[in-house]
Amino acid sequence: MDMPSSISITAVPGISCASGYIGIKRDERPDAALFICDQKAAYAGVFTTNQFRSACVESALERLHGGKQVKAVLITSGNANAGTGLAGRADTELLAAGVAEQLDCQADEVIVLHTGVIGVPMHAERLLPRLRNLVAAADRTSEAGIAAATAMMTTDTFPKTSVRAIHTGQYSGMIGGVAKGAGMIHPRLATMLSLIVTDLPVHPVALQRALVKAVKPSFNAISVDGDTSPNDSVILLATGTGTEVITEQSKEFSDFCDALTEVAQELAKMIVKDGEGATKFIEIEVQGGATEADVERVASTVATSPLVKTAFYGEDFNPGRIVSAIGRSGAHFVLNHLTLQIGGITVFVHGAFTEVDEQTAKRVMSQSEIVVVIDLAAGSFAGRYFTCDLTHDYVQINSEYTT
Repeated sequence: MDMPSSISITAVPGISCASGYIGIKRDERPDAALFICDQKAAYAGVFTTNQFRSACVESALERLHGGKQVKAVLITSGNANAGTGLAGRADTELLAAGVAEQLDCQADEVIVLHTGVIGVPMHAERLLPRLRNLVAAADRTSEAGIAAATAMMTTDTFPKTSVRAIHTGQYSGMIGGVAKGAGMIHPRLATMLSLIVTDLPVHPVALQRALVKAVKPSFNAISVDGDTSPNDSVILLATGTGTEVITEQSKEFSDFCDALTEVAQELAKMIVKDGEGATKFIEIEVQGGATEADVERVASTVATSPLVKTAFYGEDFNPGRIVSAIGRSGAHFVLNHLTLQIGGITVFVHGAFTEVDEQTAKRVMSQSEIVVVIDLAAGSFAGRYFTCDLTHDYVQINSEYTT
């Protein structure tokens, strides 16, 4: 699904970008993106819960727990640097040191993220000469920001960017983000990387709380294939300075969280729309849950069901697959109270399927974006989840990924 964007993270004041080929990808496409802050930034992060974690995740977590400020973020694509042992961690730190040397900052003020093939040694020393050229090419133009978002991509088909202006209380600023991801997408985090930057002055504790809050209805509410990467990372930086900073107690904190969530959700939806081989974007809205956990169980079970996803791909009007997925989700509900709508058409109510004529069914299933509404009628909890169809192209892309 083609969704090119001309919006750039460089719309956030104080951010410059560079991108290019440093020696990872075999076809010499751009494989590195560098994001530089004029001022060292407060840092928040949320990372994969997969116990098989890339060296870059371990490195970024160490910086987060150490309360480090961040001067730059380097994202490389083509090699995940996961399952590479102590040498892999040394490679990540060598790249951080290479950037730091050029920027005259400390190596632990540089975050390095990787994405790509798992289990292949990186041999970072061979990348350093071109990496130095990358630092020298940093620019504030919109084109530089889009090029950096493009260099992050692996199986993605378009760069993913989002920007919001925010005016709240005494503060005015920008929030901008980039993301990559098309496969290995599933909550805990949904391979997927994202960097979001704001020029507002936000206290580090508030920044982390805001990010955790924003990730829940965005990156943790999407699924392409049910797989969680060892590299998943969402980084949030705040470059604003001054004696007055936004804290959790500030009246502006809620507005900041709302704007941040909008950016995160827009990026997350782009990841789903760019799901490997995807032809349809499916929004699953669950209402009337007895608990928040029940809402998540139903949404996740439906979103990850291969039978549901292939039915959407084949435009096969088969609501029985959705009701079956709901039934096995483990959520509490009474079947006779359940209501299911697909594309605005009620297809299940009072414990039975409704009659839907063939023309209506074809019209609903032929849409590129389809909303599924599930009302459990068991409580007041609600939530949304975003997924895509499962296609022949997905199988082909992933069966040939390392070849």
